[in-house]
Amino acid sequence: MRRMSVLTTLVLGILLLAGCGAHRMTPVDVRPVGDLKAEVEDAQGGQVGLAPDFKPAVYRAIVLQPFEVSASEIKDQDDVRLAKDMAAYLHAQLMRRLQAAGIFARVVDATVGALPPSDERVIRLQGHISKLTEGSQALRYFVGFGAGAAKAQIETRLVDAQSQRVVMITADRRAAGMGIFGGDGRQFVTESMDQMADGYVKLLKHLWAGGRPGPR
Repeated sequence: MRRMSVLTTLVLGILLLAGCGAHRMTPVDVRPVGDLKAEVEDAQGGQVGLAPDFKPAVYRAIVLQPFEVSASEIKDQDDVRLAKDMAAYLHAQLMRRLQAAGIFARVVDATVGALPPSDERVIRLQGHISKLTEGSQALRYFVGFGAGAAKAQIETRLVDAQSQRVVMITADRRAAGMGIFGGDGRQFVTESMDQMADGYVKLLKHLWAGGRPGPR
């Protein structure tokens, strides 16, 4: 019995150290793009606005452009470092997952790669991180109940390279705030970026297979 109690305590301690993971929240201050509004709640990609005729399967290549962090989220040098690191991390995660998904014949990193030929059907993935904060470890530890949570929100646009028409927009928001001694805010934000990159590519794969945004 004592051995079981020790084992249970150890497992709980590991869970507390790891935290309980980022959870989805309703995106805030999301603006429409043309006729598209991110109103459909998707099980994986957050809130989605989709042109009726958009079909990912007609595109041979996708060009991933670098994400930027909204200026309103940068108040000091710590924010500058966080913004730079998280924008680069999100970019890398999207590249890796897009390449692994096999949806497009070519996945081009706009920061390093040559652009596809002009006669190739190409779509561009653009976006920005509109909300980004590590929150307050002290508030997470002493107050809890969501106070001081680390939060991140990304907003994306898919643009047809030939017509320059936006064919899909998304907004996804995550928050996390549970862990031993309030947890590590940067770790929480990194985990949020992982989840949002994964959810976005899963949404694209679902659309590529003929599905529509919504519950699965």
